Amino acid sequence: MVEPITEVWSDLYQDLRGDSQGNLKKVINIEAVRTSIDNILGTAQGERIFLPEFASRLKDILFEPISDYLINKLSQQVKETIEIWDNRVQVLGVDTNIDADQGYMEITVRFNIRSYGEAFTHTVTVTS
Repeated sequence: MVEPITEVWSDLYQDLRGDSQGNLKKVINIEAVRTSIDNILGTAQGERIFLPEFASRLKDILFEPISDYLINKLSQQVKETIEIWDNRVQVLGVDTNIDADQGYMEITVRFNIRSYGEAFTHTVTVTS
């Protein structure tokens, strides 16, 4: 018999998909943390009316001229934004792949969950 997974954290699926009983499906544990990172980095400034400061400014940076300064600024902003809005996460590093001509940015975040020994990666794609 397989033991059930202990649910530590949970979140709703990004697309608010329902299960067979009509309830909203949820993601748990590490997938919930990854969903949180998606939400943090994918939310534009002012998008959440009742929490306008909840946001990343990634879409603002998307069409800036690419330079070492921009990459460093972007990495620092990603780290700070995630750590402000999800206190479970400690960002260990950020890698970026930007194609401003196509309006495309891929951000890979290396992180660990505080009080959890393992390191994880998660990639978020931002488009114009």
